[in-house]
Amino acid sequence: MIDLKGIKKIYANGDIQVAALAGVDLHVGASEFVSIMGPSGSGKSSMMNILGCLDTPTEGEYFLDGTDVAKASGDQLSVIRNRKIGFVFQGFNLLPRTTAVENVELPMLYAGVPSKERRVRAIEALESVGLGGRVFHRPKELSGGQQQRVAIARALVTRPSIILADEPTGNLDSKSSEEVMAIFQRLHESGNTIVLVTHEPDIAEFTERIVHFRDGRIEGDEKVANPRKARAQIQEEGAEK
Repeated sequence: MIDLKGIKKIYANGDIQVAALAGVDLHVGASEFVSIMGPSGSGKSSMMNILGCLDTPTEGEYFLDGTDVAKASGDQLSVIRNRKIGFVFQGFNLLPRTTAVENVELPMLYAGVPSKERRVRAIEALESVGLGGRVFHRPKELSGGQQQRVAIARALVTRPSIILADEPTGNLDSKSSEEVMAIFQRLHESGNTIVLVTHEPDIAEFTERIVHFRDGRIEGDEKVANPRKARAQIQEEGAEK
């Protein structure tokens, strides 16, 4: 699924070169649920940018589904992002004047999916995160937890190879955080591959593997013996009026 070999990312700051990643080797198998942790400046954000094909490494190889995306052109990376990667961010990144279902449809619009199929798949994705009764609500009419669930539905709707979640619970209270992690655990149990960045140890404990970054390197890679089970039950929200 994901194979990183000798990944380096070097930024130039005048005459000074800063190594954000200093030779990272990482394998993530199909259907794994992995969290990435590390202090500020550890390289985890640079790692996620490369995993998400938002940036390319200075050196090294990145194989996603057998394709070396480190050598892909900008246009090729755009296609890979749209077809193979689903993104969930801390800030939701929803269009404020657009309904939940229209927000979820956007990746399929870029992919050229016909309008009727877009609508059906978007509603199905919203139903899968318990928001079948909120499809025509705009972001301001939804709670923070509900907005993040819309973002997860948007990430799922293209049926990606991997879901990348960058601090997905960072703006949520504890109840909404557990609801989001319950969705991720259910997606993992359904066979989805998920890589999640978090600074919260209790959130990382919901995953099955924790990779620790420090100073641009992996300093630890541990299996979680008994992952926490999210107790939250995702209930279908009230029907549209």
